[in-house]
Amino acid sequence: MKARSYRSVLADGYRLYNENFRKLFKASWLMVLIFAIIAAAHVMLSFIQMPNLTALVIAIVVLILLCITTEALAVGTIMNKLNEHQETNVITTPASWWKPDSKMMGRTLKAAVFILPLCIILTPLFPLLLPINYVTMKYILTPDQSFWSALWSNYKRGLRYWGSMFLVFFVSILLVVLVSIIVILPAIILTMANMQAQQGLLMGDPLGMPNYILPLTFGTLVLTHFIEFYVVLVVLVHFYYIYGSIETKEMEREQQKQNIR
Repeated sequence: MKARSYRSVLADGYRLYNENFRKLFKASWLMVLIFAIIAAAHVMLSFIQMPNLTALVIAIVVLILLCITTEALAVGTIMNKLNEHQETNVITTPASWWKPDSKMMGRTLKAAVFILPLCIILTPLFPLLLPINYVTMKYILTPDQSFWSALWSNYKRGLRYWGSMFLVFFVSILLVVLVSIIVILPAIILTMANMQAQQGLLMGDPLGMPNYILPLTFGTLVLTHFIEFYVVLVVLVHFYYIYGSIETKEMEREQQKQNIR
């Protein structure tokens, strides 16, 4: 919780991520695994023949909702440790492999439900989405914070620091994309192979794929989603530091106003 330049945010974020990765992993791995299984099942729907279009649509909608829910709950386990860091300046090792904070997970899930409609509305105006990250952090890490009543004031506050948020986001995403290309490449190859085989089947050609291809694809997708969650996690840590920097700068700003009066 101190004012930082975007370079300090990036450096301190990577340092926190690297030094505490095992603790964050231990706190979140089970929820992330559940998310990875559901996300892999969602992708696998395109390789499985459904009895009718209605069943396919229902299955896709259910799995999308489950993906959003489980991913939000997985992020909630990470936010619990970041909240601990905010209060004590340290991240402790979880006492067990599964000891979630239901309150923090529930608050993160609520944030996802609130934010999703805003993201859909603002998708054509992508740059305006950046301050939403500050709004989300503020809501999750402030227990008495009301989302809708404080939405506009927090959004305007985040908008004042749009430039630094953009720089942090751009650098973080650039590095994540470079790593993700390597991580998701096997899943992309298997997915394309399965899709081509299914297209051939619809045209009357033999499947031409070994019997183990579907289990192999599913296992690869689960592993890919699992690893990718922790790759993207560094962006969340950076926005945590952006949140702390904005909070500090705003406190200093309010103090200056009081001194002038």
